[in-house]
Amino acid sequence: MKKKIFFNISLIISILLSLNVFSQSSKGDRVQISAPRSKGISGWRIFYGSPQQRVKMVQKSTTIYCDEARQETKTEKVIATGRVKVVDKKTTITGDQLDYDKNKGVVIITGKVVKLIDDDVTLITDKLYYYTSTKDAKYLTGGKVLQETMVLTSIEGYLKKKELIFVKNVVMDDSVKEQHLETEKLIYDRQTKDAVFESRTKIESKDGDVEANAGTYNTESGNVHFEGSAVVENEKYILIGDKIDTNKNTGNSEAEGNVIFFSKQDTALIYADVVVREDSSTFAYGNALMSKPIKGNWMDMYYLAADTLHSINDTTTKENTLYAHYKVSMWNKDMQSRCDSLIYFYNDSMIYFYNDPRIWAQKSQMTGDVIRTDITSKGVERLYLNRNGFIISEDTIKNFNQVKGKKIIAHFENNQLDKVDVKGNGMTRFFQLTDDKKNIYALNKSSCPLMTLYFEEGNEVKNIKYNARSNSTVLPPSKIQGPDKFLPGFKNRFDEKPEKEELLQRVRTRDDLTDSMPRDPSVSKDEIKILWNGTQVLNKNYNGEPLYIERLKQMRKKKALEEENTNDDN
Repeated sequence: MKKKIFFNISLIISILLSLNVFSQSSKGDRVQISAPRSKGISGWRIFYGSPQQRVKMVQKSTTIYCDEARQETKTEKVIATGRVKVVDKKTTITGDQLDYDKNKGVVIITGKVVKLIDDDVTLITDKLYYYTSTKDAKYLTGGKVLQETMVLTSIEGYLKKKELIFVKNVVMDDSVKEQHLETEKLIYDRQTKDAVFESRTKIESKDGDVEANAGTYNTESGNVHFEGSAVVENEKYILIGDKIDTNKNTGNSEAEGNVIFFSKQDTALIYADVVVREDSSTFAYGNALMSKPIKGNWMDMYYLAADTLHSINDTTTKENTLYAHYKVSMWNKDMQSRCDSLIYFYNDSMIYFYNDPRIWAQKSQMTGDVIRTDITSKGVERLYLNRNGFIISEDTIKNFNQVKGKKIIAHFENNQLDKVDVKGNGMTRFFQLTDDKKNIYALNKSSCPLMTLYFEEGNEVKNIKYNARSNSTVLPPSKIQGPDKFLPGFKNRFDEKPEKEELLQRVRTRDDLTDSMPRDPSVSKDEIKILWNGTQVLNKNYNGEPLYIERLKQMRKKKALEEENTNDDN
């Protein structure tokens, strides 16, 4: 996140600290009044100004000028009218009338335009209240605060000793910084330096937008905490969570609770319990799931689930890398996998699988100590099984053709296994079928340091090319024994293959975000929309297939109906 995404709220807060007029007054101080002439009438003393000299009232550091003033004899209540001007050190207030009740300790200044000016700060309202005992001030009929290029407006404003409160239709705008804030209540704590938002707040700027139900912003540390359907969006990403903490100085952010993160640069969605943004890195923790279109094709998505996901976008080298750790599973319509650690290099379209990796593609199972894949616009192009490579392919009558070697390279054509290169200690078991593909014709057992196996449709071995001295045996069906069918180390793990629905269980939904949703995250606006209830909608080339959580909801509904029918039968 860029550092300027949040308003410089400290600016408006600091200028409002000086709005305490009559700050040197106390109940026991007398008001000294001077005027060209005066007269007394039934309990009041009236003071009149002249063109050469205005009425002047002084109380400690506060001086009031007006055209006419009335002071009640017993209570010393003062009413000043006519071009009223209050001066207290650097603060000046102007209005049409001033009412000062010394016993009640309240000063009320009214007029078409009541203006308070302090240095380069201006407060405009039509009625300003000031309480001499508490040093509090307020306006209830609308007010505007101006400071250089910044404007703050609200219906009500309360300027207290410990806090400043702005209520109802609170709006802050900066025309130069192109910043805009909207909320219903903003509170500033003078001791903690926290600006507190207690209602739905929107902050928009040229560097990014923020929206949340509540939050705090510390004007000294730059730390920001938003909660309640919090959304942060800038040109690089959208971050959504129940809570979001960020620092405007560093740009680092952390989101918790039903987190959805969309990277506009990578067109990747991440769901997790916690997402942390630090510099060019994104960390996702807790049942994390990433979904991403392969080569920009939203109809060909792959899903990656793990306990932890770590994405790095190196701005210097322009390299994007994804790390997945612990209980990793991946799903695409053409390939599925499980392992305990994974690295995906986006720029090179290469994925490395570590720690007991196993991959399933069509009807083939591939294992090795380390596996690497090459992905092109056509899908998976090559699989490299390094150290203890093992491929198991199921044919049309449930036999397992097997290839084993130190290093195996599996080549795919149109996402079908096309050929396999074996380098080092190569061993095979493959079944030759009858012409009708319904029975075994023979079992071929062979070993060779270097060999290439060619496959045809249905995962059947079409031909084997031996590139070194080989040892082969062909057994007819009558001679095949149980152990002949399997190579040493054979392990059928097809039942471990992840299903799409398993990964989609991790999709977080945000039905609470409806105001300005859906947002369009794609470069071309007519391609894809993502709704934060977990769905994605394509406007172009979309065949109506339910995606994400909608499909999952349909399955759950179907399962619930089946269980209900079963219970009824019982």
